[in-house]
Amino acid sequence: MTVVFIQCFTVGIQAQATQTKLDQIELMKQCLGVWKGELAKDTIMIMNWTSYGKASEDNYKVVTKDKILYSRKAIYGYDQEYDKIVVAAITDNSPNIDLMAIWFSSKDTANLVEYEYLSNPEKSNFKMQWILITPDSAKRIVIYNNKVESASTFLREKNEQSH
Repeated sequence: MTVVFIQCFTVGIQAQATQTKLDQIELMKQCLGVWKGELAKDTIMIMNWTSYGKASEDNYKVVTKDKILYSRKAIYGYDQEYDKIVVAAITDNSPNIDLMAIWFSSKDTANLVEYEYLSNPEKSNFKMQWILITPDSAKRIVIYNNKVESASTFLREKNEQSH
């Protein structure tokens, strides 16, 4: 599975606090803007996350030595039944669509798993976490089989004001 931004997600999935329900839609808005991070030596990801009505979309590309390895488009919408964001993403080099679920477990930590694990995220072999360190910097952690595969720091280069 191609790793999505998303751009967001999990070393250990944290339980959402039951006392205060987090507003998933509002929390997603803090990710809007252009983000850039180094995935590996000479390989960067540039994400352009914009609002789309009350939802959002993300267009990103992975570039190495000024050559685009691949680009990806994703749309994000809220699922009220599960209180999670659902993502549908497609990569330019494949006709397959990836479905994922994202939720904020705190005001600065978003978690991602494959959609099939929406109701049982701890069973997913693939997890991602997006941790906002400051309003303009974040850490992206990718986990396979409960082992950290990569950790990258992203910086926001441009902030989109949500509508």
